[in-house]
Amino acid sequence: MDIEINVFLIIGIFIVLAAGFVQGLTSFGFALVTMPFLVKMIPLQEVVPIVVILSLCTNIIVLLNSWQHVAIRKIWILILSSLLAAPLGTFLLVYLSADLLKGFTGIVIIAFAGLLLSGKSFPIRNDKIAFIPIGMTSGLLNGSISLSGPPVALFLSNQGYSKNEFRANITVYGVILNMITIGTFFYSGLLTPKVMMYTSLFVPSVLIGVFIGIIAIKRLDDQLFKKLTLWLIILSGVWTILGSLKLV
Repeated sequence: MDIEINVFLIIGIFIVLAAGFVQGLTSFGFALVTMPFLVKMIPLQEVVPIVVILSLCTNIIVLLNSWQHVAIRKIWILILSSLLAAPLGTFLLVYLSADLLKGFTGIVIIAFAGLLLSGKSFPIRNDKIAFIPIGMTSGLLNGSISLSGPPVALFLSNQGYSKNEFRANITVYGVILNMITIGTFFYSGLLTPKVMMYTSLFVPSVLIGVFIGIIAIKRLDDQLFKKLTLWLIILSGVWTILGSLKLV
């Protein structure tokens, strides 16, 4: 048993380090990198709290690095819309298959990200109002299949946000969502001593990864950053489709 734990910790440290780098660089994608690997070594009910807590750590650091670019007068609408719609996401599963919802969402994400990569965009003049449906979509997906990030990331990319504005605003959203989720974990008894032990052991590597990512982002211009984030979104869409087909 001790050998299994040690193997998990060694592999987990490198995975979390890589995920921290991705998060520090793009401000999302932490769960995309960590979940597929960690869930194969320990139960899902332990992996999810670990990933969310570590994601909160990365988001706080990125937010401190980019706070001056937060458009709080716009972003609060996104956050409120998402929080109001999240509970409704669970009802989607009553009427729709989770796999069907994942497959459809993955296809839409890939298609829209592909259009943006090809140079096409559909800018909306009043993005403050547009944050309402985007937030609701994100909240519905978070409450049903835990896929809140791509809709927001796609919208910010479509609107032509600079890399600093993109990172700052999506991170504020992530911090609040993480904190609320952790609160539900605490209430549900998922923050067990084992979960907290693993989390604490992974903190140093995730911090190193985030700081490397923050340093690396300075070398990317806005166009290269946009391409990188869109490819990451496409990857999340592909992974979602594979998951719906039970291939991962």
